[in-house]
Amino acid sequence: MGKPKQHIEVFKTILLVVLFLTTILLLYFFWSNPVTGGFRLADIIGEEPEEIPTYEEVIQPGKIIVHFEGGGYTVLENGDFDAWDKCLQLLRGLNRQKVQAVEEITNAQFDQIMDFQSILYQFHYDLPMDNFIKLYGIPEIAGLDQIGDFSIIGFSSGSPESLFLHSNSKNKYYRMVYGSSHTSMEELLSTIEASTNINYHRIGTLVGTENKTLVPLSLNVQLEEIPYFPEFADLHTPEVKDFAKTFFGESFDFVRKIEESKGSHIYMYGYGDKVLTISAGGKAEYKNKETPQGGQQNYFEALDTAIQFVAAHGGWQTSEGMEMKPFVRHVQSIEDNKRKGYRIVFGMALSDEELYLEGSSSIVVDVIHGQVTQYLRDMVQVEREDYTESTSGPEQQTFSTINMIAQNYQYIASILREEGHDFGDLQGDELFNAVADLIYSVDTGYMKPEYEGQESNTLIPAWVVKANSVMIYFDLYTAEPIGYTNMSKL
Repeated sequence: MGKPKQHIEVFKTILLVVLFLTTILLLYFFWSNPVTGGFRLADIIGEEPEEIPTYEEVIQPGKIIVHFEGGGYTVLENGDFDAWDKCLQLLRGLNRQKVQAVEEITNAQFDQIMDFQSILYQFHYDLPMDNFIKLYGIPEIAGLDQIGDFSIIGFSSGSPESLFLHSNSKNKYYRMVYGSSHTSMEELLSTIEASTNINYHRIGTLVGTENKTLVPLSLNVQLEEIPYFPEFADLHTPEVKDFAKTFFGESFDFVRKIEESKGSHIYMYGYGDKVLTISAGGKAEYKNKETPQGGQQNYFEALDTAIQFVAAHGGWQTSEGMEMKPFVRHVQSIEDNKRKGYRIVFGMALSDEELYLEGSSSIVVDVIHGQVTQYLRDMVQVEREDYTESTSGPEQQTFSTINMIAQNYQYIASILREEGHDFGDLQGDELFNAVADLIYSVDTGYMKPEYEGQESNTLIPAWVVKANSVMIYFDLYTAEPIGYTNMSKL
């Protein structure tokens, strides 16, 4: 009679131990999860985790400009000839003992040396040199600290033992003199020049101004309108609720939900301390008014905070449709109550063409002292079949870039005036020249018009003219204006 009772007691003991260990395991998953709101069951059962882009993947030159030995220019797409990777390999392979000098040079000296066969890696924002060196595994070189931030790295056959840098924030130019020629860059330039390339020309050369911005005269492309769907087309789905929960975690039961007459859904915690608004067009905007508790971050730390936050709140890809490539499009210093941080604007590329959104951007993250204070998410879904059908037709010639500017310079001026630029009483040729000199980039891409509740939504092939902080869009084949975005007002 005693043995069964003894077996029961042993079983109870084992059961208590198992329950205790299970509790410890669950607590481990709960507290070790960097995502707000608790652990994910997928982490326990082994579901494949969300792929998070690295800083190396999202930080890419805005343009890679090549000047040929015989004159003429071309602009490379990211990935062409592995040009950026070759630049990083060169930088990582530098021997600090062979660096002879890091010195400031003039703008005129920089322009003169770049008139030789050369290559420029150009960013549309500044990168902090000290953090860049550490994160990319580049040797610490005496004298580089004087540069601070940089936006251009260059090489020229006119001084093959040198690398050239430009700081946009300081408007200063520098040369790093090495003990031997950078043969890998010479070989890269020879390979590019021997290939078939699209010819680019300076705007100033074509219209008689000082603008050095490069544009193709026209292009032959296979771009047609592409249907798309907003990421959150139906706000009453479980997926939208799950997305909202990621911002509030266990506090979601205390969140008030408001459905507005125009179709927007608002999730509010406390007295507006945290607010998530999802519009009828699928655009999500999150604001966190809680006081940041962390310390000030450098740019790369803030970038990592933003990357991890997006991964935890919606992810870097939509649940359906083609995969897109994220990249940093724009960076802006911000400040709130004397706390400094960064606004990081991410773009998305659909295959090789960038996606532009009228009055918006795919992802915008404000990071102050390690806390995300604002987050905008305006993602779209494109089906692979629709993309293939829209890009497999015969090539078409685009509208001429220079004729586009000439046809629309008054429209461009009106947009820039609305955004605060003063052209005074300029008219005619003087106004045209002033507008042409403000343009710093002309690119192709897909433009998403502002959502107006259409049943059928399409991405439009466009010329994208960038002047000051404004991106102005024109139909790629007719040059008709189709909208604009002010990057400083996102």
